[in-house]
Amino acid sequence: MPELGSFEGGCLCGAIRYRATAEPLRGVICHCEPCRRHSGAPALAFVHFPGTAFEWIGAAPAWFQSSAHAQRAFCPRCGSTLGMREDVLADRVQVCVGSLDDPSRVRIDDHVWTRSRVPWFDTTDRLPRFERSSAAVASLAEDGNPPGISGSS
Repeated sequence: MPELGSFEGGCLCGAIRYRATAEPLRGVICHCEPCRRHSGAPALAFVHFPGTAFEWIGAAPAWFQSSAHAQRAFCPRCGSTLGMREDVLADRVQVCVGSLDDPSRVRIDDHVWTRSRVPWFDTTDRLPRFERSSAAVASLAEDGNPPGISGSS
């Protein structure tokens, strides 16, 4: 049972677990190609936790260097998508909302990289939408491409 005010989650097989002891800094639904490929879904929702309030419990995830500035976390045993880290946001850990034990406890602030949105996938929420990255966080996106797969569009 998580501590009051903490957020816990993990992978499908249970080998990797994590705990955050602070409220999320922000939540985002990303529509970029690297997030779609990483998740196998039309979009990927992340929440950002302060790195100082986050810990991997037990086994640590494997990390894939998806670009010069970003790494993607996954379970090497079951393949679950777990998170992402970006050099420009080194003070935080981004975890996939679907990996949380109780995803209903977090909020999503906006949609990013909507110019890469799959045309048949749309949501009816009234959250702000950004064609590229949100003004709420810094970005190392180059040439209009998200910081996921070098040279993606």
